Amino acid sequence: MNKLRILAGQTAFDHIRQHGLQQSDVSAIFGASGAAKWLAIYGLDRAIFSEWLTDVDHPIDVFGTSIGAFKLAAACRRDAAAALDNLATAYIEQSYPHGITADYIDQETKKILDLVLGGGGSEEILSHPQFRYHCGTVLARGLLGRDTVSSQKIAMVKAFLLSGLGRNANIGAMERVIFSDVRANGAVRASDRYVTHYAPLSPQNLHRAVQASGSIPVIMAGVSDIAGGPLGTHRDGGLLDYHPLPGSLWQGGGIVLYPHFYTEAIAGWFDKYFSWRKTPASQLDKAVLLAPSEEFIASTDLGRIPDRRDFLRMQHDDAKRKRLWQDSATRSLELGEEFLQLVQSGDIAQRVELI
Repeated sequence: MNKLRILAGQTAFDHIRQHGLQQSDVSAIFGASGAAKWLAIYGLDRAIFSEWLTDVDHPIDVFGTSIGAFKLAAACRRDAAAALDNLATAYIEQSYPHGITADYIDQETKKILDLVLGGGGSEEILSHPQFRYHCGTVLARGLLGRDTVSSQKIAMVKAFLLSGLGRNANIGAMERVIFSDVRANGAVRASDRYVTHYAPLSPQNLHRAVQASGSIPVIMAGVSDIAGGPLGTHRDGGLLDYHPLPGSLWQGGGIVLYPHFYTEAIAGWFDKYFSWRKTPASQLDKAVLLAPSEEFIASTDLGRIPDRRDFLRMQHDDAKRKRLWQDSATRSLELGEEFLQLVQSGDIAQRVELI
C-alpha cells in the first residue's frame, strides 16, 4: 500500500521527473486551514521540518492560515520536532466537559498558543536562520466585523449565498491581511481581486496574528486592532484562503511544498460547498502536494481524517475521541517515513502524479 500520494503542478512535475526533489529546490511551504484535519499529516510535517530541511542554506518562506498558521509557527521553533509534538498533543487534549462555548474555545486556544509560542517562541520564529514566517487573517467588514453572534451568523449566511455567484462575490465583506517576517521582502503577495493589506510581524504582535488566523466566526471571538496591521476585527484567514493557492499568493521562484490532508486545494472556505468549483491547475503549477492516500486513511482506527465536529459526535465519550485522534497522529508518522524514503532514494520521480 502506498501511504503517501505526491501530486504536482506541471512545472514541479517536470522537475521531479527529471531531477527528483532536493532540499535546494524548495522555496516555500504552504499550510492549509482544517482544524483537527492537520493531525492526519502531523508526522509528515514533523519529518519535513525536523529531519529533511534541517541543513538547508537558503531562505524558505512559509505561509499558512488557521491550523496551517499554528503548525508552521511550531515548525519554525528551534526544536521543530518538540514543538510539533506539543501542538499535536495539546490539540488532541482539548476538552469541553461543560459544552462548547466561545469563551471556553478561547481558553483552550490560548493554552495551545501559549504552548506553541511560549518560552521566547516569537523571537525564535522571527529569527529563524532559514524559515521566513507568514500568516493570513481576514479583516472583517460590515456585519461580519461585529461582536454579536447573531450579526456574524447573518453575515456568514449572506457570504455563503453570495459565494454561489463566484469566488469574488464577498469582496465588500472581507479583506485579506498578510502578516510577514520583515526579512521576507514581499515574497508572499496576493494577485487576486481582494483588497490585501501587508503588515510586519514582530515579537509583540505575532501571538495575536496567529490567534486571529484561527478565529472562526460565530464560535470564536475575533481579534481587534493588531499592532502593525489595519484597524478592525481580524478573523479566520481560512475564510478567504482555506487552502492557500500558490498561484495567487507566491511571487517567488522554485517549488512550493504543500503537505496537505487532501489531494486537492480548495481556494476559500465557502468554495468547499460548491463541488463544481475546481481550482485551476495553473494555480498549483509550482506546487507539490503531499497527501495521505485513501487506503492509508481507511486503515486508521478512525477510518477517516479527524474533524473538529468529532467534539460533538463523541461529546459523551471524550476518551474515545482522544484515542482515535492520537491513533491518527501516531499513524501519520508513517507518512513522514515514506516521504523521506522517496526523496532520499529518488523513487519520488516515479511516484509523482500530475495534478
